[in-house]
Amino acid sequence: MRTLITPQAMREGEARYFASSGVPSIEVMERAATALAGVIAAELPAGATIYFACGTGGNGGDGTACARLLHENYNCVIVQPRPPKSPDAIANLRRAIDRGVAVAEDASDLPGPDAWVDALFGTGLTRAPGGAEAALIERINADHAHGARVYAADIPSGLNGETGQAYDPCIYADHTVTFQYLKTGMTLADGLDACGEITVSDVGFPTEGFDLSAALFEPADLGRILQRRPRNVHKGDCGHLLIVAGSFGMAGAAALCAKAALRSGAGLVTIACPRSIVPILQTLVPQAMCIPLAESEGAISAEALPALEAALGGKSAVAIGPGLSRRADPDILRAVLESGLPAVIDADGLNLLSEHRELMTLLTPRHVLTPHPGEAARLLGHPCTNPIADAAALCELGATVLFKGAASVIRSPEHPAACVSASGCRGMARGGSGDVLSGILGALLADRRGVESAHAAACASEIHGLAGELAQRKYGARSMNAADILEFLPEVFREYVE
Repeated sequence: MRTLITPQAMREGEARYFASSGVPSIEVMERAATALAGVIAAELPAGATIYFACGTGGNGGDGTACARLLHENYNCVIVQPRPPKSPDAIANLRRAIDRGVAVAEDASDLPGPDAWVDALFGTGLTRAPGGAEAALIERINADHAHGARVYAADIPSGLNGETGQAYDPCIYADHTVTFQYLKTGMTLADGLDACGEITVSDVGFPTEGFDLSAALFEPADLGRILQRRPRNVHKGDCGHLLIVAGSFGMAGAAALCAKAALRSGAGLVTIACPRSIVPILQTLVPQAMCIPLAESEGAISAEALPALEAALGGKSAVAIGPGLSRRADPDILRAVLESGLPAVIDADGLNLLSEHRELMTLLTPRHVLTPHPGEAARLLGHPCTNPIADAAALCELGATVLFKGAASVIRSPEHPAACVSASGCRGMARGGSGDVLSGILGALLADRRGVESAHAAACASEIHGLAGELAQRKYGARSMNAADILEFLPEVFREYVE
């Protein structure tokens, strides 16, 4: 896993370091500028024209210092709409001018460059840029559209460094050089598009004194967490997953979930579903067993409770929710939560939870909630705009959380650190993708030689995203669908686990 840090934690750690070490902050700024200059020099030919968009604070100081360092071999121009305010930025602008670097207040009279370096705003931006800075961002993006390369110092301007929200306007860089630690917002939401290629450059800060309470999950972590199965294994060791899912008109969700579980190593899969859809599921997923349950208006009814309680016996995990319908009786969810089994709660399972809030008192870390932002908002009672903070708030309900998004955030009451899984692709924005994820996670929880809920959730999210990437590579972002993710699960397990 790679270390992540929030902008606030980075600022606090820097302040502690400078206060205790006696190292001048301008010295660290010079290291940052040197790292940025090295990346640019490795990619651009000598003699190229580079404009540096510099703000008033430390980020602007990084930019002016970089312009000075590259001036000898490149045609560098600093574009600074407002005078610098921080002492280090003022000093570096003076050094650049003394070295002969040209400075302009705006870029309106400048021809298109070969490249822009964005050093307008740092990681602390929490609102949309305005005024001259906004106009300069628009100019940079326009030049980018016409072929200019764009580099961002620490983070693209206009991107929230904690949440990954892109304000309007926002820089969309080809290459971001961030300093010391990857910032959470660079791995979330719009940050996945805005940053381009990312280089993390060491500028000399120690790990001590920095709150490193988040991490980015990487594909290599799968083999470290998930055990390779021994030759002497039987289906019971691989786990028996009970899927409580489906309703009349939504049998497909249960089928996708079951197929994903079977492709993710579950030894046995049983689907407990309304009796009317059993023939459909037996045809779609012949490898799974089905338990017909009493139903009302096409959804599982209260009369099904004795049969469900019997079905829970002997199982090693449960997945509840895909295609379940809000018409399903809430005591069905209660039975699952009271069973003591690890459980994935998704889709209409989450909706039932938000509509019958007394059930939240039954949540434990063995239960994994898998909401998207809309479902999370219903659970929390407010809109969700900060994936890290919202996952933490959901975790306070008592369960492990896999907060889904372009990148997903995993939190557990048993672990203080957030884990971000950023695998995946735009083609996965399809109905049914979440049902596939529930099946993968259900299988990992069911494995009797498996891992704890938080690790299972992180692994499931990463596997799901990697398989989606392969599906998109074959079918394209517009043409792939959720079922295509299933096709590539074996390849992901073979590459990273087995």
